[in-house]
Amino acid sequence: MKKLIAFTIAALALAAVSSADVIVTKSGSTIKGKIKGIEDGKITISTDFAGDIVVDKAQVDQFSTDEPIFVSFDSGSSYVGKVSGSNDGALKIATEDGELATSVEKIAESWQPGADSPAKLRQDAEMEKLRRKWAYEAAFDLTGKSGNSNSNGMAMSFRAKLQGPDDKLEFFSRANFEETDDSKSADDARAGVDYTNQINDKWNWYVSSEFGRDVIKDTDLFVNTAAGFGYTFANTDTRFLNVRGGLGYRFEDYSDFSGREELSAASLDLGLEHKETLKWGKLVNRIKITPTIEDFGSFRLYQDTAIDLPLKAEKYSVRLGFANDFDSDAELSGKDDLDTTYYIRLVLNWD
Repeated sequence: MKKLIAFTIAALALAAVSSADVIVTKSGSTIKGKIKGIEDGKITISTDFAGDIVVDKAQVDQFSTDEPIFVSFDSGSSYVGKVSGSNDGALKIATEDGELATSVEKIAESWQPGADSPAKLRQDAEMEKLRRKWAYEAAFDLTGKSGNSNSNGMAMSFRAKLQGPDDKLEFFSRANFEETDDSKSADDARAGVDYTNQINDKWNWYVSSEFGRDVIKDTDLFVNTAAGFGYTFANTDTRFLNVRGGLGYRFEDYSDFSGREELSAASLDLGLEHKETLKWGKLVNRIKITPTIEDFGSFRLYQDTAIDLPLKAEKYSVRLGFANDFDSDAELSGKDDLDTTYYIRLVLNWD
C-alpha cells in the first residue's frame, strides 16, 4: 500500500513537471514554468523557484508549451496552438488547420488565451494618451488668533483641468476672507478660465479670462481678458516651465468713495508657470503681470509660490506658500499697493 501511494505521488509529480512549458537556451540551459508571452524580443516565463524570468529571444534555441497559446509573426498573421520544439531548433505549432513549421527568430509576439495581445495593449495605451482627462484640485484652510488682537479667517481654492495631448482647458477660483478685531482685513475673490493649444512641442497659443473683486482695495469688479502665445522650455515627468505673452483688456470698477476712476484699457499679458517634482514634494510657481499699453507703470501683478508635501492619506497633501497681489495704482485710493498672504492649506487632488 505504501509503495502504491509513493508511486502515485511520483507519477503526479512527474506529470506536473512534464506538463510545464519549457525554454531551452542556446547554451543548453533549460527553464521550466509557464510562458506568459513574447514581446520586444523577450520571452517571459513564470517559474515556481524564481518568479518571472525574462529571457532574450536571441539566446533561445527552442521552446514548447503544454497548452495552446497565441503566436504572431512580423507579417501580421497569427495562430493559436500548442508549440513543440526539437533538437535542431525547429518549432511546430499545432493549429486547427494543421501543423505549422517555424523557428524562434520568426516569432514576433505571443500571448496567453484570454489575454490581450501586445499589439492591442500598445494600441489601448496610445488611445489612452490621446484621451482628454479631467483632474481636480480643492484646497482649504482656516486661521485664527486671540490675545492682543482677535482674528479669524478662511481661504479656499478650486481648480478643474481637462487635458489632452494637444490642448488644456482649465477653470480656477479662489477666495480669501479675514476679520481682525471685528473689522475686515481681507475680502477678495477671483475666478477664471484658461485654454491652451499646442502648435508643436514648444509653441502654443492661449486665450484666458479672469474676473473678481477686492473689497479692501475698493475694487468692486475687475476683468482681465487676454490672448497670445506661449513657449515651453521644459516638459518632463519632473519639470514644467512655460512662459507666455500676449495682448489683453483690463476693466476695473471701484467703489464711489475710493477716489479712483474706472479703468478700461488695452494691456499686455505676461505670465510664467513652473512646476518641479522633488523627492519630498512638488514646487509650483505662477506669475502674471498685466500692464496697460498706454502707461506701463499702471499694472497688476499676481504671484503664487507653494510647496506641496504629500500625506500618507492618498490624494491629500499639505501646501505651504505665499502669494503677492500688487496694484501699482492702489495709492490713488489711499491703500497699500502690496498685499502678501502666507498660508498652510490642506489640498485634495482627484480625477
